[in-house]
Amino acid sequence: MQKIKMALTATALAAALGVFSAGNALAGECALSGELKATLEGSEAADLLRSGKFAQVEAYLQKRHKKNLSSEGGDLLTARDIYELLQLSMREENLVRMWADERPESFFSQLTAGYFYVNKAGSVQGGRPMSKLNKSQLKDIRDLQDKAVGYLQKAMQLDPRSALPQGAMIGIACQQGQVAGKNAEQWLQAANQVDPKNLDARIEATNYLSPRWCGSFELLDQMVQQASKSLPSKDAHYLEYNVVMAKASHEEIIAKNKPKANELYKRAKSMCENSETAQDGVIRTYQ
Repeated sequence: MQKIKMALTATALAAALGVFSAGNALAGECALSGELKATLEGSEAADLLRSGKFAQVEAYLQKRHKKNLSSEGGDLLTARDIYELLQLSMREENLVRMWADERPESFFSQLTAGYFYVNKAGSVQGGRPMSKLNKSQLKDIRDLQDKAVGYLQKAMQLDPRSALPQGAMIGIACQQGQVAGKNAEQWLQAANQVDPKNLDARIEATNYLSPRWCGSFELLDQMVQQASKSLPSKDAHYLEYNVVMAKASHEEIIAKNKPKANELYKRAKSMCENSETAQDGVIRTYQ
């Protein structure tokens, strides 16, 4: 089966820098960690999408979403389901637009279109700082993000109980300074108000609210502390792991401090023993 690589952010834990004690971390494997692989159900849903059977795709996503919300990972699993659908349907823009246009009252059609344009803008950026892009690239990114915002705002109206659209707005607001009147931190707050048990928006925040982009580790530490009061323990633990990984990545790439990075990658690995990303970091920063 085709493997799906999700850009769910680099990560690193507050526990590693004293916000949480080592005893607070849960040892063992993390069900949410590791490389994601295409599923048979996802492949069948992609076939339905390519065939224009949009109502059946929505029924599939709604069923998955209902199950996800009562499972470890919650709405993060639904976001992964949508990205899997996009990946397996070859990310065809006209197909996504057709679905959104023909089913304007569908939460999932609008959300998926929003995700599509967020992802397309990210492809143009290619992981480079905005300061390294030329005017043409910046314009292309802004145009794509503006398209995403339109779909995401419609999705917010269609399902005011879901924080998935707000989570996707965090990265756009980080890069543009603010979008629809809110900055990245305010979009995280909006997501938490809509769904206090959301995991997707918080995972997005571990990337965009890091010092590399438009936040700080103090802010991420506070987020983890607050989330521990509302999230199930395993979800809170996975969020913690992501913050540790973000700190490890920062030490490796930005601070160029390999010994500290190695320490943090080891810490992350001890939290999620099945994390290939953390293990790769341990090897890469070995001295």
